[in-house]
Amino acid sequence: MASAIVLLVLCLFIVTFCYIGFCLASPWGRCARCAPGGANRTCRACSGTGMRPRIGWQLWTYFRRIHRDGTR
Repeated sequence: MASAIVLLVLCLFIVTFCYIGFCLASPWGRCARCAPGGANRTCRACSGTGMRPRIGWQLWTYFRRIHRDGTR
């Protein structure tokens, strides 16, 4: 049982680090609201560009901003 827990924790770390690397390499993804038809000029989610920052990138910038504002 303990080996299964260790394996799950290891897999969680691997998936987390892979997603972090993916977000650092490609911070922008397609807009979910515009994806079927391409860029929609009237889309409020992406302002008509068809690209939105990924959730991981949004979290990264949020925590980076908190750290920057707290250390000034």
